[in-house]
Amino acid sequence: MLSNLVNRTQIVLESRTFCRFYSATVVNPKTNSLSLDPSYTSILQEEWQQAKSFKSIPGPKKFQLIRDFMSGGDFHGKTFDSVLRMCRQRYGDVYLMPGMFGKQTNLITFNLADHEKIFRTEGPHPLRPGNEIIFDYRLQRKNDGLYDAENLGVAGNGAQWGRFRHAVNPVLMQPRNTVLYIEPTQKVNNDFIERIREIRHPTTLEVPEDFLREIKRLAFESVAVIALDKELGLVRNKNAVPEAQELFNNLQTFNASLYDLGIKPSIHRYIKTPTYKKFEKSMDTITDICRRHVEETLQRIEGRGADDGKSVLEKLVKIDRKIATIMAVDMLMFGVDPTSSIMSAALLCIATNPEKQERLRKEILTAIGRNEAFSMENMKNLPYLRACIKESMRLYPLIFGNMRTTAMDLCLSGYQVPKGTHVFLTSNMLLKEECYFPQANEFIPERWLRMKDMDNLKISNPFVFLPFGFGPRSCVGKRIVELQLEITLANIVRNFKVEYNYPTENAFKNYFMNTCVIPLKFKLTDLP
Repeated sequence: MLSNLVNRTQIVLESRTFCRFYSATVVNPKTNSLSLDPSYTSILQEEWQQAKSFKSIPGPKKFQLIRDFMSGGDFHGKTFDSVLRMCRQRYGDVYLMPGMFGKQTNLITFNLADHEKIFRTEGPHPLRPGNEIIFDYRLQRKNDGLYDAENLGVAGNGAQWGRFRHAVNPVLMQPRNTVLYIEPTQKVNNDFIERIREIRHPTTLEVPEDFLREIKRLAFESVAVIALDKELGLVRNKNAVPEAQELFNNLQTFNASLYDLGIKPSIHRYIKTPTYKKFEKSMDTITDICRRHVEETLQRIEGRGADDGKSVLEKLVKIDRKIATIMAVDMLMFGVDPTSSIMSAALLCIATNPEKQERLRKEILTAIGRNEAFSMENMKNLPYLRACIKESMRLYPLIFGNMRTTAMDLCLSGYQVPKGTHVFLTSNMLLKEECYFPQANEFIPERWLRMKDMDNLKISNPFVFLPFGFGPRSCVGKRIVELQLEITLANIVRNFKVEYNYPTENAFKNYFMNTCVIPLKFKLTDLP
């Protein structure tokens, strides 16, 4: 207990990135030094000298912001992206959102030139704000030996985070390891096809309006079978592992609390609010369940004897038991809701664009077949499938963009922005602007293909579309999520004609993460 307190105090005192109420792991200046071209550095320094002061950046005052979020205020009940857009109308493409109740002030920028500059200067250990409540929880968790200053997973920063990613990248980011999750992902998806046939209406062939819950169960099972190396049984809703529903429910509680605790003004750092207590309890449950499953895997490995590891979890356990447990928790916390949100968007897009769906079906049947198993070999040539997924992520982006802490003094949009400033890079809020994507409101997967007649529709700036982040801090589970999306969409399209005969306006709402809010009553007709 005392050693944990000492470690935590040292981290807080040494941190130069977060404000005094926030914690961050210490960054080793040697390992995190920036290797920039001297001429570029000179340009950056000259820009800084000519820029306007940080204090002159526009934005709401603290009391004004509190008033806006209260009942009757302009932001009360508004989604996160709506708040950002309203402030953009008031203050322009760059503004400050003051920090309150121990939170640091954030710079919001819609300027892609700013985004590029921040990414180009972030160094090998980018500092990503936004996970402070998880950071605090993990260092305050009861002394069970799992979390410490060197083992914080996604919540870490600096050299500690760098060592963690260095350990897991060979397992999660290497293309050759994709074969480890094709078979379990396919098994879960075949169960999902049978589940659809069970729940759809016998006459209308429509699934129930709460079909999003079924998609979430699919995403949960798809991630869990990789993260925990165990089928939990929630997709078919038969013979489910007793704690599967408990784990699923607590993941929903965790995600629901992120916006209230991480974005909106909250006093949880001073008083444990009801929302924070729910968050803390959900984190305890998720961590404890994952830990038990990792221990079971370790016992299985020890009983079987030495081998190269037959699953992702087994490979991670062989590296380090703590790392395997933390990675399992992180995969579930940050893999389930994003995957279900993207899949909801993809299904809406192909259901409302029958010509695109038919082209996609022809590609899948040609490359894979109606009943053949998915494999590394037959999934290589599916460019239109991947284009459909990309285009659906453009039309219905998962979150507003990316977050970073500036690694050096920078001139952003003509203002001096000091090192250590938290920045919201709102690139995903630009994805429907004509200057970046012509015919921006149309579903045109062809814009992502190498076709000469589509050159005028292609992306005009590489920093406007970064669905999995950028650089060293990009999503560690990217390959897993991409494979799950590809297999799920392909499996549905080769089994069913997908239709949606209802309005799709305002289909998603953004509470930090985009969530589908309309009844997903898809009509799913078996193909002959």
